[in-house]
Amino acid sequence: MPLYGNDAKGRIALSVLVTACPIRSEHVTWKALEGESVLLNLDSGVYFSLNETGTAAWELFDGATSLTTIGEALSTRFDVSAELARQDLLELTQTLLTEGLVTIREDSSSSSGTARS
Repeated sequence: MPLYGNDAKGRIALSVLVTACPIRSEHVTWKALEGESVLLNLDSGVYFSLNETGTAAWELFDGATSLTTIGEALSTRFDVSAELARQDLLELTQTLLTEGLVTIREDSSSSSGTARS
């Protein structure tokens, strides 16, 4: 069973945003340039690009920072509503999960800190 709540399609449930902490996959290499990033999944060979907002989120995907905290940081940094930041962040995170670029772990303050593999 995964450490995050999901629906029948594997999407992250909104109810777990408080404790979901995305972490960059160890099978991904990335390079930031002028605010944007290119990610390479070393397992599949697929490239993925992120705009400035996606890059800001990616840099916070450390496995210790919750999606709620990341959303708040993005809302402040890019001067958008907290709701819009959360919605966009959830979509980005789901896409990165689907592509195998991130995994999710529970908030380290409420779990053993073991990453999902």
